[in-house]
Amino acid sequence: MTNQYRSEFDLPREVCYLNACYMGMQPRRVVEAAKRGAEKRAQPWSLLAPDFFDEVERLRSAYARLVCCKPDNIAIVPSAGYGVACAALNLPLGPGDIVLAMRDQFPSNYYAWNRKATSVGAEMCAVSRKPGMSWADSFLEEIERLGEKIRVATLEWHHWATAETIDLDRVVPALRDLGARIVLDLTQSVGAVPVNITNLAPDFMVTAAYKWQFSPYGVAFLYVDEHHVDGVPIEEAWMSREGAEDFSRLSEFNDQYQPGARRFDVSEKSSFSNIAGALEALNTVSEWGVDTICETLAETNEQLGRILRRHGFETVATSDRAPHFQAALLPDADPRKLASELLEYGVYASVRGNHLRVAPHLYTDEADIARFDHAIDAALRHSV
Repeated sequence: MTNQYRSEFDLPREVCYLNACYMGMQPRRVVEAAKRGAEKRAQPWSLLAPDFFDEVERLRSAYARLVCCKPDNIAIVPSAGYGVACAALNLPLGPGDIVLAMRDQFPSNYYAWNRKATSVGAEMCAVSRKPGMSWADSFLEEIERLGEKIRVATLEWHHWATAETIDLDRVVPALRDLGARIVLDLTQSVGAVPVNITNLAPDFMVTAAYKWQFSPYGVAFLYVDEHHVDGVPIEEAWMSREGAEDFSRLSEFNDQYQPGARRFDVSEKSSFSNIAGALEALNTVSEWGVDTICETLAETNEQLGRILRRHGFETVATSDRAPHFQAALLPDADPRKLASELLEYGVYASVRGNHLRVAPHLYTDEADIARFDHAIDAALRHSV
């Protein structure tokens, strides 16, 4: 492991930031790009119509390359919750239908479904990982039990709180065989592990980009399968209509949308600071390489996992968890108190449920790992 990436970030030596799942740290170049974007507003007379569209399209293409699909499949949205709301608006659900979810999954991919299920007389069913079984086996057992009642499944690839993996290559085909629609929240996956969304073939997929994609807060992406690109958007944004680039003719109303998933774009998508920062962020991820990021973080997490186990934590087996982050449980300990005490040693980690969640990135080096080891030891001694 080297510290060749650490200088890319505004990261003081005394800070060990193991909280990328909470808020990804932006590289300096991303911050500077966002600043340049914001400066465009200082002289609005210099802004031309193409400035509202060209960089947005480059961002759309950059994200499409990241997840291996066409730009026409991608919408620019402000949050994962917004994208899920688009999916809920466009997927059919009726009385007696079941929405299959993951127990304790992130709420962005739950609340919209719960509202819709309640309104139409459908039912939410949250699957728990059964003792001695994988997430995939637990889902497959429930899929067999519920059968064609399942109309929609809302899933993650890597559980946001525990880092446990659900084998989508096994679960999604079983759901497809029943005619169920698939909605994925890959916020804790895209940018840190290779993703080919065409192979997974969900109906909709969302990611909030401020975590593993280094993007500004307020930028997210929605993948829309070809079968749904003619759907109904949440907003009737003028910028999503054909001919919107000609500002002199905006009052000539047009019922035709721009091609592909662009109709689902959020209004005022051309936030100059956010778009410039996000484009630089995705270009940085591409430059560093998702394969390199994934492999490096897997090595780092192995070291962190050994430290956690040596101090008595229960960790998820490497084969059953995400390569880029992990969560650990310490029996009879208050993880919130522990996380608070780690702050005294400059170590930043999250608590989700009863787990201490540890999420490094390329800036995490040997000195950080040593600081984490010392901090865990000192915090536990203080707690005894």
